[in-house]
Amino acid sequence: MARRRFSAFLALSASLITLSTLVNISVVEAKSSNSDFVIYHVQTKDPVVFITIDDGSVVTDGLVQLLLKKNIPVTNFVLSEPLKTHWKAFHLIRRPGTTFENHSETHPLMGNLSLAAQTKEISRASNHARGMYKKLPVFFRPPGGSHNSNTEIASKTCGIKKIVMWNVEADQGKIIRAGGSPIQRGDIILLHYLDSLESSLKLVLAEIKKLGLRPASLRDYLDPAPVVVTTTTTTTTTTTLPQ
Repeated sequence: MARRRFSAFLALSASLITLSTLVNISVVEAKSSNSDFVIYHVQTKDPVVFITIDDGSVVTDGLVQLLLKKNIPVTNFVLSEPLKTHWKAFHLIRRPGTTFENHSETHPLMGNLSLAAQTKEISRASNHARGMYKKLPVFFRPPGGSHNSNTEIASKTCGIKKIVMWNVEADQGKIIRAGGSPIQRGDIILLHYLDSLESSLKLVLAEIKKLGLRPASLRDYLDPAPVVVTTTTTTTTTTTLPQ
């Protein structure tokens, strides 16, 4: 999969962070949603941030060793095909705090699809993840951030508890945060499984350590309720009337 460009709204509202320098280039705020079903940031008083990694096209041995050595909780939004292709690596990093969520089946722009097509994308991806890891995803991240009201309906139909966006993105030696400020507690950080991921992750870890923050698991903080299927049982009683 080709290297993806940074999201447009983040590129327009960003601060560039290196290990030694922070340069603010804008004060435009990230998009927000009127619905608490779609989140860009987690409200918390704890000094934590949330590392999320998308797609799954490149998984290196060095990256696996880094994740295991640092015991980093990661919320993965991996597509169905890479889940199968890199299953050995993903099983190695599957530790407490690391989860595999839903990023669609084929990586379409969800906002361009019908409700039925969106539901199909999410349902198939959830079934693949459950087949690999015996657990249904509870979070969905729409590819490219593209979503609409039908995306929320489709997600809820498929048992999704939150649509998880992001407000920080890291790649190519830079960390970009919407709003023109350094990383803050509750931030959701987006990375991608690319050749550059190992170095980008090291940059993020160094930056959050400097800021007195630590990575945490999204499931520990969003605490989504399990999907409950209610079954109604009808009992038929036959009464024999006296003759």
